[in-house]
Amino acid sequence: MENLESLLNYIIKELVETKDKVNVTYEVLDSNVTFKVSVAKGEMGKIIGKNGLTANAIRGVMQAAGVKDKLNVNVEFLD
Repeated sequence: MENLESLLNYIIKELVETKDKVNVTYEVLDSNVTFKVSVAKGEMGKIIGKNGLTANAIRGVMQAAGVKDKLNVNVEFLD
């Protein structure tokens, strides 16, 4: 689980300018993991991207990373 969290942290921190405001938490329910991401005010647009393409790419990478551990990974972006 820590590997997935550190991967998501790395991805998000590379996209934003105020890296110290990045907050990633997660909840585990059986084989489902939900990551909740919050960033500094005004930087959520960088994470979501045009038409949500960046957000969907992040979700795809995290789901692929979870396959190895047989986990269903979801990522929520909190404003």
